[in-house]
Amino acid sequence: MVVTVFSTTMSILSFLQNVSTAQEYPGCFIIGSDSKIVSLDPLCKKRNDEKKLRIAMKANELYHQGIELGRKGFYKEAISNYTQAINLNPDFAEAYVSRATVRYLTEDEQGGFEDLNKALNIYKDRGDTQRYNIVLDMVQHIRREAEWEKNP
Repeated sequence: MVVTVFSTTMSILSFLQNVSTAQEYPGCFIIGSDSKIVSLDPLCKKRNDEKKLRIAMKANELYHQGIELGRKGFYKEAISNYTQAINLNPDFAEAYVSRATVRYLTEDEQGGFEDLNKALNIYKDRGDTQRYNIVLDMVQHIRREAEWEKNP
C-alpha cells in the first residue's frame, strides 16, 4: 500500500512539475495522459493565422463600407466604419488616410492631421516610399492652405 501511495504521489509531483515547466514556455501545448508536454504550436499557428485573416477581411469590409458611406455624405457613419477598421487592424494606413479625408470634410482638421501622420509612420515603417510621399504631399498641402488662411 505504501508503494502505491508513493507511486501516485510521484506521478502527481511529476505532473505538477511538467505543468510548471510548460508554463515557462510560450506557445500552445497540452499535458498528455502520460504527464508529458505535447506541443500544439503548428495547430495553434494555423488557427491564429486564420483568425488574423478573418480580422483583416472584416477590417477591409468596414473600410469599403466607410468609402461608400462617405461618398453618400454620411460622414459620421463613415468615420465610425474607418475607426472600427483601424481598431481591428491598427496598421491599416489606408483607413487612416480615408478617415483623415472625411475628418477634414467635417472640419476636424486636428483629427485629420493626426490620422495622416499615423499613416505616414505606417508607410515609413513598411518602407512604402511611394505612398509615404503621396501622404506627405497631402500634409504639406494642408499646412500651406492653413498658413494661407492665417495670412491671406
